[in-house]
Amino acid sequence: MKKLVRNILLLFLFMVFIWPLRVVNATVAPKFTVTPILPANQRQTVTGYFDLQIQPGQQEDLQLRIANQTDETQTYTLAANPAYTTNSGMIAFDQSRPSLDQNAIRLNTLIKGPASATIAAGSNQVVTYHLQSPSTHFIGIISGGFYILQKGGTAATSSTSGVRFTDQFAIGIPLILRQDLKTPNPPMLELTKASIGTANHYPVVNANIHNPSSNQFGEIATDYKLFPTGGNKAVLTGHFAGLAVAPHSRFTQSIPLNGKQLQAGSYTLKWTAKSGSYTWTKQVSFRYNGHLPANAITSQPKTPAASQNSLALPWIIAGIATGLVIIILGIWRWTVVRHKQNQ
Repeated sequence: MKKLVRNILLLFLFMVFIWPLRVVNATVAPKFTVTPILPANQRQTVTGYFDLQIQPGQQEDLQLRIANQTDETQTYTLAANPAYTTNSGMIAFDQSRPSLDQNAIRLNTLIKGPASATIAAGSNQVVTYHLQSPSTHFIGIISGGFYILQKGGTAATSSTSGVRFTDQFAIGIPLILRQDLKTPNPPMLELTKASIGTANHYPVVNANIHNPSSNQFGEIATDYKLFPTGGNKAVLTGHFAGLAVAPHSRFTQSIPLNGKQLQAGSYTLKWTAKSGSYTWTKQVSFRYNGHLPANAITSQPKTPAASQNSLALPWIIAGIATGLVIIILGIWRWTVVRHKQNQ
C-alpha cells in the first residue's frame, strides 16, 4: 500500500510540474502615475481629466504631474493625440493620425509640448503643454487626450501559447474642449459602405460606420440583417451593444459569417443603430464575386467559451488529481489505523 501511495504522489507531482505552462494575464498596477493639474476653466462637475470651457483664440498652459514609482530613473514618451473610434467600438487616443473625416479639428494641431520626460527614481515632475484654441467658433467638442508610455516599451499586446498580455503600461488622460454649449448638437451616425472581407483571417461582412457630428456619445447598439438583393429572408444577422464613438470618426464593424457559405451575387445590408432616444437606419447594397480573400480561414472560429474551457482544462485535471490523492491518502490512513486496532 505504501508503494502504491508513493507512486501516485510521484505521478501527481509529475503532472503539476511537467504540464505545459501557460501565461496568465494578471491585472498589475502600473509603476507610475499621471495626474492632471486642472485649470480655472475646468468644468466644475468633472475631475480626473481635462474638460475645458474655452473661447476662440484662447491660449493657456496645461500641466501634468508624472510620478515615477520605481527605484530607477525612467524616461516616458508623451503625446497629445486626437480621439478616434476603434473597430471594437471604443474611444481611444493612442494614435497621432487616426482615421477622421475632413471636418475634424485634431487636438495635436492645437497643443505643443515635450515629446518625452526623464524622471528620477521615486520622484515626480510637472510637464507643461501650451494650448492654442481655434480662432473660429465651433460647436460640439474637440476630443482627445494625453498619452504617456514608458520609453523603451510598447503598449501593444503580444501572444504566448495563445494568451495575450501587455508588455508595458500606458496611461491616458482625456482632454475635451468645449466652446458653444447652447447651439443644439444632436448625435449622428451613418452606414457608408458594406463588403465581404476578413477579420483576423475569418470571413466577415464589413460595415463602415461614420460619425459626421462633433458629438461624442455612447451606449450605442447596432443590428444588422443581410439579404440577397430583392429577397425577404435574412441570410445573416449581427448585433453589437455598449459602443461609443468619437467626433468625426470612422470605424468598421465586422459580422462573422461563422462558416456560412455565401453565393456570388448582389446583397443588401440593413442597419439599425440606437443611442438613447435616437435611432438611425440605412441599407446599402454591394456585389460579392463568390471569392474570399486568399488568407481567409473558412472553418468556424472558436467561441470565447470554448477558448476559456481550453485554458481551464489543465486546472480541471489538476483538481481531479488532487481529489484522487486525498481520497487515496484517506483510505490508506484508515487501513493503517484499522490494522493497528486489530493487532
